[in-house]
Amino acid sequence: MKKVLFSIAIVAVIATMASCGSKTAKGGDNDSTAVTDSVVATAPVELWSEEAVEAQIRKMYDRLNEMGSKGEIDIAKLEDEFCSGFYLNLRNAIHEAIKDATGDDQMFFGDEEGYRFLAGMSTPMEIDEIKVDLLTGDMAQAQVRFKGADEENGFMRLELDLENGVWRVKNFDQPEAFGSGGILKMMLDFALEHGIKYIGPEPAKGAPAAEEWEVSVRIYDEVMYEGIIRDANGNAIMLIGGNTVDYPKDMLETFGNVWEADVNFDGHTDIMICLGKMPASDQTITNYDAWIYNPETGKFYNHLGFRDISNPEVDNANKYVTGHYLLRDGKTKQYFAYALQEDGTQKKLKEWQE
Repeated sequence: MKKVLFSIAIVAVIATMASCGSKTAKGGDNDSTAVTDSVVATAPVELWSEEAVEAQIRKMYDRLNEMGSKGEIDIAKLEDEFCSGFYLNLRNAIHEAIKDATGDDQMFFGDEEGYRFLAGMSTPMEIDEIKVDLLTGDMAQAQVRFKGADEENGFMRLELDLENGVWRVKNFDQPEAFGSGGILKMMLDFALEHGIKYIGPEPAKGAPAAEEWEVSVRIYDEVMYEGIIRDANGNAIMLIGGNTVDYPKDMLETFGNVWEADVNFDGHTDIMICLGKMPASDQTITNYDAWIYNPETGKFYNHLGFRDISNPEVDNANKYVTGHYLLRDGKTKQYFAYALQEDGTQKKLKEWQE
């Protein structure tokens, strides 16, 4: 298992670019080499600012409200104008797959005509505040609050990609409406469940054949983390985030530590984020979030069940993940071996004591 030393990255937004520091271990747990990375701007300077991201978001909602005032909100047209190529490719693939479907097969993604992709833009709303809380070379994340809306519907988190000199929305995340991970995760899960093929993002130019990730992690609100994953060339891959599952604050000295390992044994390097240590009787238990690399999309997804494995270790020889805890005698360890499933669960293979 390759360890990546923890670094708290204060994401500073500068007019020309944003950069985050990270430390990546090379060659083992005790052989660490500091790596400093930065994003080199290739777009006009004015794009690399909070103001440019905010302006595009306001433009999108102004367009929505303009349609609403005329009583003719066309969601597909809004998406075509303001959403990213990856989102649109996925949307179009789902639409093609369900256009002749009826009933439950359409699920969330189709109305009676089989074409309606609710991307958080179906209702006119007046923006109260926009806060760009993460900005890298080619992606941004912003929180949008609306006026006159109740607390449940008054907040939206947007993830945007910079495409051809324009900031375009890739994900609409409102947990009350879309669940954890936002509408993009819902669409990706639907495509996976129904075997729908779509065009993923183009691989970064010059990316190495063997993945080596550079991860910067920032802690906020004491129990939350967010991070940026970059490839070995410094290209930003995606934003990630999560929480500690309510560990006591005095047990969080390891919170945010990062490890790289192939946790699902598909030949690709994945990322594990330490969630801290939890006291349990006469022992402490450490848990991790696992972000699994998907080579087809070039992105990572959070394996939701991985954080339930106590003290996980990757056994490359046997190709399974082990977890363990100490029994009440204070000497015997109870071990479990798991195989990770694509649906975010794990299958228990065996258990034993040592």
